[in-house]
Amino acid sequence: MSIRIMIVDDCPLLREGLRALLAQQGDFVLVGAASTLASAVRLAHDVQPDVILLDLSLPDGGGVAATRQIVAQQPQVHVIALTGHDEPAMLAALAAAGAHGYILKDVRAVELIRAVRTVAATGVTLSPEVLPDLLAQYRRLAQTAEVAPRLSARELAILRLIATGAANREIAARLTLSPQTVKNQLSVIYAKLGVSNRAGAVVVAIEKGLLGESDAPNAG
Repeated sequence: MSIRIMIVDDCPLLREGLRALLAQQGDFVLVGAASTLASAVRLAHDVQPDVILLDLSLPDGGGVAATRQIVAQQPQVHVIALTGHDEPAMLAALAAAGAHGYILKDVRAVELIRAVRTVAATGVTLSPEVLPDLLAQYRRLAQTAEVAPRLSARELAILRLIATGAANREIAARLTLSPQTVKNQLSVIYAKLGVSNRAGAVVVAIEKGLLGESDAPNAG
């Protein structure tokens, strides 16, 4: 099955580089490219991509605003934010806006390709380079945070598998559940954590101390 990808970046050279890289993958189809927040929102509506590679610095707005607008109109779209800065606070803001991934621009090509496939299949990926600072920040926050939501043993097991990048069918097989049961349990988990997607669930779970470093997500 092909993965429909859209690029949003105001740098023509980077857009062309990403274009060339994606074209080498047999299962990737580039459906459009935009250079501003406004054009990105319009294009996402028109071409219905599966994954958007989104630069965080756009001439008419930031990546958080762009993510929020795109996901509000196209909730099925998976947004991967591309940035040159390692900022855990930005990751939290992006997750709250509905982003599904966060990748540093200096990542190797093979890791970017893997991240696109991971997000398309499972809905969440994080660049490995951001995790140490992210975890450290959320451990500090957790010391003064509200009491963690009460999750059942099954919900915690599902949450930990989400953090590894497991898709619903894989979670179902691992826990001897039906895919529909997993889907229903995810809805309950999201409600308890106050989030709307997998990336948000992982970020809040780290913040509340529900996941340890060994449970943290990776780019593959």
